Amino acid sequence: MCFALIVAEKKHPMTPKPPLSKEQHTILKGAQRLRLRRFGMSVITYIVAILATFLATKLGIGALSNIQWAMLLGWCLFGMISFFILFYTNANLHFSEASLTREQIIFSSIYGFLLMYWMPDARAIIFLFILAPFSFGMLILTFQQFLFVTTCMLGLYGGLLVIDYTNNPQGFDIHYQLYLFLLFSIILTWFTFFGGFVSVLRRRIRIQKDAFREVNENYLHEINDRKQTQLEKDKLIVKLEESLTKVRTLEGIIPICMHCKEIRDDKGSWNKLEIYISEHSDAQFSHSLCEKCLKKYYPEFD
Repeated sequence: MCFALIVAEKKHPMTPKPPLSKEQHTILKGAQRLRLRRFGMSVITYIVAILATFLATKLGIGALSNIQWAMLLGWCLFGMISFFILFYTNANLHFSEASLTREQIIFSSIYGFLLMYWMPDARAIIFLFILAPFSFGMLILTFQQFLFVTTCMLGLYGGLLVIDYTNNPQGFDIHYQLYLFLLFSIILTWFTFFGGFVSVLRRRIRIQKDAFREVNENYLHEINDRKQTQLEKDKLIVKLEESLTKVRTLEGIIPICMHCKEIRDDKGSWNKLEIYISEHSDAQFSHSLCEKCLKKYYPEFD
């Protein structure tokens, strides 16, 4: 039943996704490592449940045959290996909820229901075996997912009671069994609503975190834009200052000879007009002849 659920929950084939960036790949690896650590906690829960079952049989609360022990251990081993392969090969990323918490809860609860069927006198204690993995979903599952898991578990328990009554109607204490079923339902329902409340808080925190990240990114972009604008302004100011320096060089009273038109510089030297202007500005001269000078100095070319 559990793996039929897992197959049904796979996403439909989609168009190939673009390759992940280096940052996205790092985030994905970190998330997978966290999921593997959580899976390690579920493995410890399996071990604790097996030890508690062994202790219960030694205390005389119930008894299990070798075949039943083999089935329990085989079921646990099969589940641990299967989920480990899904996480290790990243196949869990193809599911709607990559942590597979819901699937692990349902899978591990089957262990508890097998014990409830084989050890009916210890059902009140075995409830603890089922609640332990169920509580793992409080930090992951949404209210709808919790409700689905609760419905599945109550359905399994109801089926178990039907089998008990069918096999031994005379020895079936309906009042006691209904009391346990009601108690079990109340506890699971409480976990469901509390888990839903925690889910809402997680969603609000995530929204606030995303909003804060967006504001922070916008603020950083604005700072970078302002820095870039300031750099451009500084460059422009430097260019303007250089231009103004060149312009100021040719300002004021320039001493020029009234006859030869040479100009005296700051050092007292006399320079030709074109040399002085070339040294104190970006202007360049190209010598030519005007019409008057052409007639005066080169009349033969008139």
